[in-house]
Amino acid sequence: MASTTFSESPNGNSLQNAEGALAGRRPAALAPALWPSSSELFGDDFLTDSFEQDPDEISNLMAQVNAFSESEQAGPAELFKFRELLLDAAHSVFARWKVLHELRTIALTDELTSLYNRRGFLLLGMHYLRVAIRNSQPLCLYFADVDGLKAVNDSCGHVQGDALLVACGEVLKMTFRESDIIARIGGDEFAVLAQGGTSESRDAVLNRLQSSVDILNRSVLAPSQLSVSVGVARFDPLNPVALAELLSIADRELMARRRVRRGVEVQRPRAKAAHHGAYGKI
Repeated sequence: MASTTFSESPNGNSLQNAEGALAGRRPAALAPALWPSSSELFGDDFLTDSFEQDPDEISNLMAQVNAFSESEQAGPAELFKFRELLLDAAHSVFARWKVLHELRTIALTDELTSLYNRRGFLLLGMHYLRVAIRNSQPLCLYFADVDGLKAVNDSCGHVQGDALLVACGEVLKMTFRESDIIARIGGDEFAVLAQGGTSESRDAVLNRLQSSVDILNRSVLAPSQLSVSVGVARFDPLNPVALAELLSIADRELMARRRVRRGVEVQRPRAKAAHHGAYGKI
């Protein structure tokens, strides 16, 4: 069966004690060097419409169009030629826009899951935070981690591990809205920035996510079932924090709740063994 752990801002002492052991958690996902500023996301050569192949093509076409428009010749043949020049210019502009659009999409998309990648999450997430502050609208950041992915890779192979990652991406798309930012930001780590920061909206989302995981595990026959742990951090527009800090908060809460859960799971069989031992002696 599915084993999905949901974490929120913990108030219990057990979770607070668990957080003390989280220093150095996930350097690959949370290192500041991997969260560049928005000005570092794209170089000037990427954002401009400059290509090595015939870079002056559009300029030459537009120069011809401009020169022809100033000509006093206006016969049918000249007008036809003018039309052809305009069509060539439009085609060239569209072809360049299409290539640039595809390059930008590739730069912001995770190849395996077709979700946003870390760069896309940062770029769009920063925009969402600015809008939230301007409109005084709270947000929720959900940090999801596929449980036991390394063990699956070691025992079943990376193909099966990749299948779990794709499945997690599909579950997140089933759970969240198209307007929410869904991204794979690390090997087994996913993040979602969603509108609505109330406890009711958070609980509703977590219930939908649990249902989506259960549906997928019942419907898909696979050697390994999907198990996801989730941490939640609320973005308060009146007390804003950086996106990387928001993700770090959600990650710490996820790990604190997971450590508490694992501690309970370890203690249960010991208590059960002691229980049987006592009765055995009797």
